[in-house]
Amino acid sequence: MYHRGSAAAIIVYDITKEETFSTLKNWVTELRQHGPPSIVVAIAGNKCDLIDVREVMERDAKDYTDSIHAIFVETSAKNAININEPFIEISRRIPSTDANPPSGGKGFKLLRQPSKPKRSCC
Repeated sequence: MYHRGSAAAIIVYDITKEETFSTLKNWVTELRQHGPPSIVVAIAGNKCDLIDVREVMERDAKDYTDSIHAIFVETSAKNAININEPFIEISRRIPSTDANPPSGGKGFKLLRQPSKPKRSCC
């Protein structure tokens, strides 16, 4: 029920724990089955600052996100790497709506901001 009306979802996994990536796939299935058909999905591999203990290869995660047409980014909450990028890309993919729709229905308007170049994680 918490998916209803969602425009986007960010699902985060820990690159140092393979089981979190497996669980992420269950969340994607849940979103696809019960979420809005046009929901924008972003996948974030967190803790990219811990590359020496990585269990989920970036290429595997990228291949998976490409297969489900999702946004992919590796982040580090600790070091503030690529934290804004999923939100910026989501804002590009969600269709804008008129702030005052004639039907009086729900809607929102996204304002585009220039994006900064992506920082490489490691």
